[in-house]
Amino acid sequence: MAKNEKPEAAQRDERGRFTKGNPGGPGGARRKSCELRRAIEDAISSEHVQAIMRRAARMALEGDLKAMQFVVDRACGKAAATQADPEPLEVQLPALDSAADCKQAVQTILDGVCNGTLPQDAAKLLVTAVQARLRAIEVDEIEERLRRVEESADLHQGRRR
Repeated sequence: MAKNEKPEAAQRDERGRFTKGNPGGPGGARRKSCELRRAIEDAISSEHVQAIMRRAARMALEGDLKAMQFVVDRACGKAAATQADPEPLEVQLPALDSAADCKQAVQTILDGVCNGTLPQDAAKLLVTAVQARLRAIEVDEIEERLRRVEESADLHQGRRR
């Protein structure tokens, strides 16, 4: 079938879906990758892999850093990425008890970034934490307002009866 031709009507049902037995898609890319993998496995024997590893080990012993990394990665597995222990930050934030406290905290963080005393990644983390606390404060305030409105409504309904 040429690129510009439409698929035959028999390949699709009345709703336009592929019919049973029709793999769909152009050329079955998943099937093709499996075929290529099998061809590679058939072409390379375990003796080939052993010879490659012996050659890489010899190159590693001769000082080739890439070969060293290759051999160690294949023999031991890649090392898991480790994170360094975080350093304490040189910033003092106020207790975040109100929206005004959160505003002051964000200003302190910005000053630290501008002065170069606070790394940008740490500042981003701190601002995210301040925003979360501010949202919690706002929810508390809304709940308190709602409680007062409901109490007021209950009082007004009690008077009308």
